[in-house]
Amino acid sequence: MIKRYPLKASRLYGLESKKRLANLLEIELAPLRRLVARTDNYRVFPIRQGNGKSRIVEEPKREIKQIQSRLADLLSRIEPPSYLHSGTKGRSYVTNAAAHVARGPVIKTDLSKFYPTTTHHHVFVGFLREFRCSGDVARLIADLCTYSGHVPTGSAVSMLIAFYSHKQIFDQLDRRLEARGIRLTVYVDDLTMSGASVNRSDLCPVMKSFKSVGLLCHKTRVFRRHSPKLVTGTIVTDHGLRLPNQGHLRISESFKCLNEASSHEELQAIAERLLGQINEAAVIEERSKARLPGLRGLVHRLSNVRMGP
Repeated sequence: MIKRYPLKASRLYGLESKKRLANLLEIELAPLRRLVARTDNYRVFPIRQGNGKSRIVEEPKREIKQIQSRLADLLSRIEPPSYLHSGTKGRSYVTNAAAHVARGPVIKTDLSKFYPTTTHHHVFVGFLREFRCSGDVARLIADLCTYSGHVPTGSAVSMLIAFYSHKQIFDQLDRRLEARGIRLTVYVDDLTMSGASVNRSDLCPVMKSFKSVGLLCHKTRVFRRHSPKLVTGTIVTDHGLRLPNQGHLRISESFKCLNEASSHEELQAIAERLLGQINEAAVIEERSKARLPGLRGLVHRLSNVRMGP
């Protein structure tokens, strides 16, 4: 179990020595400087998404990936604010949605292109402000964690780096909304607000705050008090969470594929995917949790029958 500390107790807090930073990252300073100065640290490629569109992935190569992972580990040991549900052990997209059960109306919005619009300057200022690092240390961290002047889309450290770059704004919004009885949760670039008094006017300070640092809100949705609400991939109701219809449909389609598999390898891959879908459903909703043992048994029986002796 990871022990967490307040931000001010982090070994990154108040760091003034680049050599000390290198030691924390388990590398000598000279090789670290050479590494961040290279122009071939990332593999950049498009991937197709479920909606038919593609997005660009900026994936760090092995050497810089190892150093970024060490920094990510240091950041993950900091006690997160209560509103943050991503990049935090014990919290997830499910806990993010659960925070809004039976909370009345819900407003959700996304930060458009969160990583590409979080710049080297944002990261630099974030470590100056939040961690009280020296300018040299903050600049070296920004060099280490950005690609082509922004936070990369495919790095393990990007989520927490982007968060701490804008933590001041998130904190200010949380305090303002909490004073009105409104709950804020953040999951990567998704912001969700709920409470009896929440309304569209609460979006104004949110949008204005992020616009001041070059970030824009989009895909805003407003859900009425008793209506089902789609929050980070789950359906929020007055009585708990539900798996979206698409999730149930994927499970049904996977059972169909299991019966049509043409090889043992394909059968095994489908069975593993199906078990993952069933387990995910059980995490989200109670009725799927109750059916979990039976569904697992059915998958194993079908797999054994199809594989034969």
